Amino acid sequence: MRTTTEEARHVFRSRLLNPKWIQGLKEHGYKGAGDLSKAMDIIIGWDATADVIDDCMYSRFARKVPLDPQIQEWMQAVNPYALQNILDKLLEASARGLWNADDAIEEELKQAYLDVESEIEEISED
Repeated sequence: MRTTTEEARHVFRSRLLNPKWIQGLKEHGYKGAGDLSKAMDIIIGWDATADVIDDCMYSRFARKVPLDPQIQEWMQAVNPYALQNILDKLLEASARGLWNADDAIEEELKQAYLDVESEIEEISED
């Protein structure tokens, strides 16, 4: 049995920050990107209700997934909506005070959000 805090940290280590898990998701294209996005939804939900995620965990995830150029490129290609959701959730966590993001990361997240939003608009117009 794990506490919610222990489980959240386990999920972060074993999945969200695990390059092998992320690589496995990449093999599933659209669905893999969606699964990564859903995992972020769950983490935000846990933190909003039980305050179980540390600032450093959010920062590491932000750098490892939506701000990593290779992951960002992959997600934009296979499922930009999943990338948009992850960026939105991270910005929401910061805005709600769940995460005390430093200004540089927050600005990078905002710019990445605008970039993916532009990409989605182009898809919608086609």
